[in-house]
Amino acid sequence: MVVDLLLVGFGNVARRFVRLLDERAERLRHDHDLTWRVIGIATRRHGAACALDGLDVARALELVEAGDSLDALAAPPDARVLPGAASRDQPELSCRRTPASSQGLSWIPASAGMTAGLDSGLRRNDKGAEADTGISTAFIRRTIEDARRRDPARPIIMVETTLLDIERGQPAVAHVRAALECGADVVTANKGPVAFAARELLDLAARHHRAFLFEGAVMDGIPIFNLVRETLPAVSITGFRGVVNSTTNHIITAMEEGREFDAALAEMQEAGIAEADASFDVDGWDAAAKTAALVNVLMGGSVTPHAIDRTGIGRLTGVAVRDAVARNRRVRLVASARLQDGRPVGRVAPEELPSADLLAALTGQQNALVLQTDLLGEIGIVQRGSGLTTTAYALLGDLVAVRRQLSTGATAQDRRDAKMGPAGHRS
Repeated sequence: MVVDLLLVGFGNVARRFVRLLDERAERLRHDHDLTWRVIGIATRRHGAACALDGLDVARALELVEAGDSLDALAAPPDARVLPGAASRDQPELSCRRTPASSQGLSWIPASAGMTAGLDSGLRRNDKGAEADTGISTAFIRRTIEDARRRDPARPIIMVETTLLDIERGQPAVAHVRAALECGADVVTANKGPVAFAARELLDLAARHHRAFLFEGAVMDGIPIFNLVRETLPAVSITGFRGVVNSTTNHIITAMEEGREFDAALAEMQEAGIAEADASFDVDGWDAAAKTAALVNVLMGGSVTPHAIDRTGIGRLTGVAVRDAVARNRRVRLVASARLQDGRPVGRVAPEELPSADLLAALTGQQNALVLQTDLLGEIGIVQRGSGLTTTAYALLGDLVAVRRQLSTGATAQDRRDAKMGPAGHRS
C-alpha cells in the first residue's frame, strides 16, 4: 500500500523521520506492505511545496538544511525521491511552491502563474498565531482535498511536527482539526494538540473514522499511550509519576557532578534535544504539557498545561543538588497526577527522592514513567536514551499503526471509545 504524506513542519524531527523511513524502507515494505511518498511540505521559514505525484524529498532536505527556501523545489520527470519512497507514475506538479519570502504557508492553484496574486486570506501578516493558523490550515485543506479528488482511495496521513506553543497549542491544534475534517489521518510528535484539545480532536477523529495518534508527545518512541490503549483492557489509570523532560534531567545530573547549569543546557540545545525556547524546559512548561497530555488521554481529564501546578528548576542550585546527594538522596523534576475528589490533578516540581526510588536512579537524558493502576499496581517504563531518532521512531510507529488500522477498518479511536466512558473517563 502506498500512503501519501503531508509534512507540516520540516525541522530536525521531521527530517530525521523521512530519513528513517528510507532506512527502514525494505522492512516496512516486507513486514507491513507500506510504501510512501510525500505530497506536501509546509514550513514557516522555508515556504511550502506540494506535488500530488510526490515531491523530490532528497532535494527538499538539501534545500532546508542549506538554509534555502523550497522555491527551487520542483517535480520534473527526472526528479529524485529518497530510495525508500514510492515512485511516481506520471509526475505532475499540482500545487505550486510558496515563496519563502512570504513568511507563510500559502497555496496557489496549479493553473495560476507564480506571479498571480495570493488571496488576502492566505497571506501572512504580523498579527501572530491567528494569522499563521489561517495560512497553514488553508494549505493543509487544499492539499488534502486535491489529493482526495484525484485518488479517493489512497490514504493521506498528515505528519505534524511544528514547535509547541504553550499559550494555546496553536497552530498545531488547528492543523490537526483541518486534516481530520478533510479526511486525513494524523500522527504528531507535538504535545500541543493532546495537551490543549485531546477530547475535541479524539472525538473529531472518531466521527470521521480517522486515526489521530501522538505517541511521540511524551516519551518519544517509548509506548505509553499504545501500551494502555492496546494492552490494558479493563484497567483504569488512577495516577502517574515520572521524569519526562530529558533536558532538565541532564542539567540536574550535571550539577550533581559539579558542572554548571548554563553549560549543561547549552549541550542539550546544541544536540537539538532542548526546546528552541529554553524556558519551556527550565521553567517546567514542557513537562507540564506532557502532564496535561497524560491526564487528558489516560485519566479522562480535560486540562491544559496552565492548569498544572508547575515549578521549574530555574532556582535550583548546584549546592542544593549536591547536598541531596551527600544525604543519599536525589533531586529530580517530577511530573505527576492523582485523583482528587474524583478528578485528576497534575503537578510538576523538583522533588527530593530517596536514592532507591526508580526516578532517582535516572541520569542524563533518561526518562521514566510509573503508571498507577487499579488492577495491576504500578507499571514502570524506563527510557535509557533519547534523541532525534527516538522521536522520529514514534512517528514511524504511529504510521505503521495507521497502516494496520487501514487493513482492519478499526481506528485507535474505536478501541479508545470501547475503553472510555462518554465523558472520557476510563472505565
